[in-house]
Amino acid sequence: CLIHFYKRVCLVGQNSTDTVDKVKQLLKETLKKDFNNSNRVLKERMDHNLVNIFGSDVASTRLWSTRKKKSFFVNIMVKDKKHIIITAEYKEIKNLKGLSAMVVARCFKEKEDVDKLENVPKCLFDDIKEFL
Repeated sequence: CLIHFYKRVCLVGQNSTDTVDKVKQLLKETLKKDFNNSNRVLKERMDHNLVNIFGSDVASTRLWSTRKKKSFFVNIMVKDKKHIIITAEYKEIKNLKGLSAMVVARCFKEKEDVDKLENVPKCLFDDIKEFL
């Protein structure tokens, strides 16, 4: 079966929406790549790329995971702008409906855009929106 991570921003401090969106996208892309389910590898990749977003303003990054390292809690401390906290919650994709919804969702940035889909049964809209 496939996996997907629901990413949820819990705290933004004084960081702009654009900056937080970039960090969320970075986490999304980092989780897509094989990181051997290692906190260390995930943290190193995040730290390496956070410099492109914040320059030298990143004070530190903390990363915790659940016991089986399936879900992650990321705390990025930014100088003078406080913390950005994002969770990435593990979800298995067990059937074709879930897989289809995930693939279609990758074409959208906003949940509202899903409602504009044509030739897709409306009963699938909520499933698609779950992946956004």
